Amino acid sequence: MTGLMIIAGLWLLALALAGIGIFQEIRARQLRERISRMVRTKILEEEQILLAEIEDEEMKMSLPVRLFRTFVLPLVQQFSRFVPQAGASLKVTEELLAMAGYPLGLMPSDLMGLRLLLTLVGSFLGAFLPVLLAFKIPWVLTPTNIVISVSICSIVGFLGPIFWLRRVANCRRRQILRQLPDMLDLITLSIEAGLAFDGAVHEATRRFKGPLSDELKRAMKEVTLGKPRAQALRDMAERLKLEDISLLVSAVHQAETLGSPLAEALKALATELRKKRLRMIREQIAKLPVKLIFPLVLFIFPTLFIVILGPAIVQLSRTGLGGG
Repeated sequence: MTGLMIIAGLWLLALALAGIGIFQEIRARQLRERISRMVRTKILEEEQILLAEIEDEEMKMSLPVRLFRTFVLPLVQQFSRFVPQAGASLKVTEELLAMAGYPLGLMPSDLMGLRLLLTLVGSFLGAFLPVLLAFKIPWVLTPTNIVISVSICSIVGFLGPIFWLRRVANCRRRQILRQLPDMLDLITLSIEAGLAFDGAVHEATRRFKGPLSDELKRAMKEVTLGKPRAQALRDMAERLKLEDISLLVSAVHQAETLGSPLAEALKALATELRKKRLRMIREQIAKLPVKLIFPLVLFIFPTLFIVILGPAIVQLSRTGLGGG
């Protein structure tokens, strides 16, 4: 009798344990399904947010930029397949694009394809230009003039994108230099208010708009993805190739290494950069008289002479003719 009771008890215990195991498995499956639904929902929300940001960025673009990205960029990408994917020129192009902030969404191979496309277009325009001018100036249509026209238009088409890219890069770097002292002041205030460096940078980039904010956002995103902060800042300085950004990276690295107050270092750097900017402005002001000589001599002085001496010359000519 006792043995039967023990066996029955063991069976009941086994059934209870089996029921608990089944119940736990059901709860685990429900929890996994719930987590998967939450993850899918989160992914969909992030995708929707990303699509909304992309649409907002596209809507902020001007009409020529959107037309270029819609119609010209696919054609440029087709031409980029004929461009070697390695070489010194491609590396230089990549550095220029990084300094310019990758305008129009161009990659190094895309820019080389654009140069190839514009060279071909320039060749065709150079060949047809003398034909069009021949209707007004018949002597223009000669083989020598056609060769010269094709050569000039091809060279312009090949070198034009590089000159444009250098101009965009220089304008972007000047904007960064103008924004840097104010950005450092805001980062310093945020650090003094109790934020860490990453939080201070995030707060500053949220309030400032411009190329410097975009570069700092990119650096902080790289830090979030696992890159060391010092390396991300050094990469930013390497992309922009600006001495002031290198000074910022050195100040942050030195403060972290030596344990000195970062806010004081950034405040001193902002003061020094502001003084440097003031010196540059004074230098530009000092150069203005020399730069104004040519417009004065070529445009303003002749106009003044015509306005002032014109009526007197007309009156003298009339009186002289009348007296004669």
